[in-house]
Amino acid sequence: MDPSSVIGAITELFSWIGFGAFAVLGAAAVVARLADGTWTPVRAFVLPDDGIVRWFGTGHVVGEAPLTEELRRAAGDADELDLFTRVDHPGSARLHARSPLPRLLAWTALGFGALGVVSTAVQLVLAAA
Repeated sequence: MDPSSVIGAITELFSWIGFGAFAVLGAAAVVARLADGTWTPVRAFVLPDDGIVRWFGTGHVVGEAPLTEELRRAAGDADELDLFTRVDHPGSARLHARSPLPRLLAWTALGFGALGVVSTAVQLVLAAA
């Protein structure tokens, strides 16, 4: 068996894995982004004695969420904190507008897509030689 046929078989396998994982992870990234929803910025008041943060939402609605350790560290000694909350899920608050999961899935999908492209290019070079 000559080396070019072994390399061709390996790159064929890598191209299928690369393009397949690209499609699956890309779809998962889109689903994760849509499931994350829209988070709106709010200015919250930290109430450490009660263990909650409160904010005024749209329509003069008061929202509140538990004061987690992450929020407590972010607030430090301050009385106010910039947070993001979901209108359709009262009681939810976090420090960032976007979840890191969709970005991780998208970059991983692009990496696998690049593997598929490079593997296909190597196959074409071997076929032309």
